[in-house]
Amino acid sequence: MTRKYFRNIGIFSIIWMVVMVIYAVSHQVTSTEYLWKFFLIPGLFLGFIAALATALEQIFVTRKGINWIFLGLAIALDQGIKAYLFSLEWESLSIPLIKPVFYLEPTQNTLGSYLWVLMGFKRGSHLLNIILFSLIGIVFVEVWRFYTHRKRNSFWINGFIHLFLAGLVANLIDNAFWGGSLDYITIKPFYTFDLKDLYITLCELFLVTELFDNRLVKHLLHMPGEESKKLNRDFIRFIRRDFRLITGKQDDPPDQAQSGRSGSNR
Repeated sequence: MTRKYFRNIGIFSIIWMVVMVIYAVSHQVTSTEYLWKFFLIPGLFLGFIAALATALEQIFVTRKGINWIFLGLAIALDQGIKAYLFSLEWESLSIPLIKPVFYLEPTQNTLGSYLWVLMGFKRGSHLLNIILFSLIGIVFVEVWRFYTHRKRNSFWINGFIHLFLAGLVANLIDNAFWGGSLDYITIKPFYTFDLKDLYITLCELFLVTELFDNRLVKHLLHMPGEESKKLNRDFIRFIRRDFRLITGKQDDPPDQAQSGRSGSNR
């Protein structure tokens, strides 16, 4: 069990370090005072989250389905912070949290997504964001349902989908009602993020942990081509079945389907 704590802390912290090394090198940051705070403080925070999540995995029984209470509270916390900041003169706020790295400096991302900022877009459509991220959400939920149906419903994959949905729904609310995301924590000189972005970051780390926990990385890398094709076909059938359930259409009874196949072979 101790090994698992160290492994998960390492996954959370090292992935952060690797990504931030890329940021630091690309922006040519050389200040020693800046770099140790930039790497160490978030690394310790993510390490703490990894240790806490590992402990919670041992305490709570993972249940099937969505925990709507957790999801509602996570979304409410994100939106509550933004509603409070909007009630202030947020445009003029600039509060140092940990100099010279972390500041409370709200800024509204009118593009509606940090993805578009990274891609250098200057304009965005909130309706397009809502449609696009809704479709992404449907795909991710279907992948999660297929995985838990075929493999297992673990703490990490369950945490992944909850954190993903919390971030997704918060993003949709931002686009639909706020005119864009109000980000407020700035890591100078790189970017500004909000609680929703933290949810998405953690959901990615939970997914990586699940891949290691269930030894899926080696299996996926060495999966035979035919097995991969069969997996893809099964996933498509799974989605089609869900679509039929939503639209009220039912699959043919097994005996009728078998009879049809037998008749076609005569």
